[in-house]
Amino acid sequence: MPWLAATALLHSCSVLAARNALRAWTVMLGVVAFSMSMIGTFLVRSGILTSVHAFAVDPRRGSFILVLLAIYIGGALLLFGLRASTVTEGERFAVTSREGALVFNNVMLSSILAITLLGTLYPLVTEAMGVKVSVGPPYFTPVSAMFALPMLLVLFVGPLLRWRRDKLGRASGVLALPLLVTLGFGIWAFSQGVTHLLPLLGLAIGPGVVVASVLPLRGRNLRRAPLSLWGMVVAHVGLGICLFGMASDSAFSVERLVAARVGEPVEVGPWQIRLDSVAPIAGPNWTAMEGVLKASYKGGKMVSLTPQSRTFWAPLQTNAVSALYTRWNGQLYTVLGEQTTGENGQDRWQLRLWWKPFVPLIWIGGLLVALGGALALLSRVAQDVKRRHARVKGDFRRDEVAKLEVQS
Repeated sequence: MPWLAATALLHSCSVLAARNALRAWTVMLGVVAFSMSMIGTFLVRSGILTSVHAFAVDPRRGSFILVLLAIYIGGALLLFGLRASTVTEGERFAVTSREGALVFNNVMLSSILAITLLGTLYPLVTEAMGVKVSVGPPYFTPVSAMFALPMLLVLFVGPLLRWRRDKLGRASGVLALPLLVTLGFGIWAFSQGVTHLLPLLGLAIGPGVVVASVLPLRGRNLRRAPLSLWGMVVAHVGLGICLFGMASDSAFSVERLVAARVGEPVEVGPWQIRLDSVAPIAGPNWTAMEGVLKASYKGGKMVSLTPQSRTFWAPLQTNAVSALYTRWNGQLYTVLGEQTTGENGQDRWQLRLWWKPFVPLIWIGGLLVALGGALALLSRVAQDVKRRHARVKGDFRRDEVAKLEVQS
């Protein structure tokens, strides 16, 4: 949730810096972003929600964070409510402008934030009333897509629009290429057997976003293009790549659960996997059964994976430690389960195997988004340094002129 609010805040700040507009909106998004980070900290650190980040569950810590949350968020919202009327909105702009596209972007991000917050808090409220409700992907995925897909479509044209006022017809001719790419990848995905709507749209729109994101560089001297422009292009390209990776995970993932004997080959997707051995090992506060798997991608070079089934002593619990192998075009996940006995009395081991094509694109896209944000921030810092240097240089020249006038 903080990332959604922070993304909307970053786009709003770009409008404020470039056109001196959306002042109150920017202040409000700053308050919301900080509030979401505090709420997330409270939910995780207090132990209300189970998370890998909840390394220490202490109700007293949760109570302390709740008090801080009430003071900080309540004080910020109160101050904003009292002073919002004194914050002017700055320059006006038309709906068909880059500012208008960024405002639409922010509204969609804020809507996704709202439904995510609702889906997170609703089960907690109902559980406090004695009714347990589970909210998961069947709610988050389609409802979020209702707002994410229009935002991605506006992303095609938004960076091509001019500030303050523009016409869609001016950019319509340039959009032919990304629309053709979107159509082509949609046809390819359908030919691969992808029939579910959301993965199909993700596989089609992701490459289109990548192509549309580089169009603002068209006709420019790339060496003289500002860092802020490069930051926008890199971040939007990363978003398209990330979207394609997530859609591929939903569309092409293959899962298999088997009970395999030692030495028995198993197939999952293009991988051939053989369970070579299972042996006990010990750690500082745990014991485990470790399996040795030999995996080959389409009959190629063998790689070794060692998933474990660990048993901890205090408190007594059993955890599965997965082993994975990453290729440029996907990741293989392996999990070792319990030992079972087959019908013929032979010992078997439960294996859960996943092949997730193009999942590394999610991480690559995320890194590009972070790089784009860093470039945009660096551009802003560089501009401030240049302005300060020019101001100091101007003051120095004026002082020199004044000294010469006094001497004359």
